[in-house]
Amino acid sequence: MRHTVRTVALRTGLTPHVIRVWERRYGTVNPSRSSGNQRLYTEADVERLALLKQVTDHGHSISRVTSLPTERLSALVSAVDRSTADSAPGPTRVRTDAGGSSAHLLETAFKAVADMDAAGLERVLEQGALSLGQIGLLAQVVAPLVGRIGEAWREGHLKVVHEHIASAVIRTYLCQAARPHTLHPSAPVLLVTTPAGQLHELGAALVAAAATSHGWRVTYAAPSLPAEEIAAAAIHHGVLAVALSLVHPEDDPMLPAELRRLRRLLPKAVHLLVGGRAAGAYHSVLAEIGAAQIASLEDLTAALGPLRQGPR
Repeated sequence: MRHTVRTVALRTGLTPHVIRVWERRYGTVNPSRSSGNQRLYTEADVERLALLKQVTDHGHSISRVTSLPTERLSALVSAVDRSTADSAPGPTRVRTDAGGSSAHLLETAFKAVADMDAAGLERVLEQGALSLGQIGLLAQVVAPLVGRIGEAWREGHLKVVHEHIASAVIRTYLCQAARPHTLHPSAPVLLVTTPAGQLHELGAALVAAAATSHGWRVTYAAPSLPAEEIAAAAIHHGVLAVALSLVHPEDDPMLPAELRRLRRLLPKAVHLLVGGRAAGAYHSVLAEIGAAQIASLEDLTAALGPLRQGPR
């Protein structure tokens, strides 16, 4: 089975940019190409990149470890894990030394989800905020975790109950993180929601938390709102932009018309940002209505920065 760079990023915790830089500069892996020139990775490539991520998180330089065989990388990771392991039985535990690395936090968080351990997942998020900071937690742990949960659910490795438990914990934590604290009164306002038919809201909650961390005043609405309600909320709150998350389904025949209607109802000065796993399936209509398409938290930051600095 071959994997796209986006899937590899979700499974390893590396960003697509880092994966490509490591390939070009250090020759970490040598992916094949599809007929459309898209990079395709083997399962062995994914395993190797995940190990390199863990090894570099433990302090090794990528330039020094990139030439090591996969077996040696695995041994390095095992050695560190043995030296820092907490052998106490019971619910999911978070180590406070090497366990503060994003790779370990991601693995521990996913294990908590698989074990349906809500309290354990909460502990991982709390530890991640302490060791990585709010923005680091969002980018290095929560974003790849949300993607990995969705992928595991689609492939049948997790059940609906796993997703529901994880959604409740992550949504609650992110909504708390997205509360404005010391924002300037003139901070720009962002409305975050999902359009009608899009019921998965973890991506929207992640955007809300990230935008708040970058100084935006966020209005977080319920998921699956019709265009009329989204536009009314945007006008009422005087927003500078509306952010939508599209996750599932990827073939909703009603959604293109809903997006066009939303663009007509929104004031021309209000920008529209759209991301999520399913966003690519609606590329044509998003381009038609002039929506900025967001593929990662890095894209979100890049899109929000100029809006915040531009004329209000």
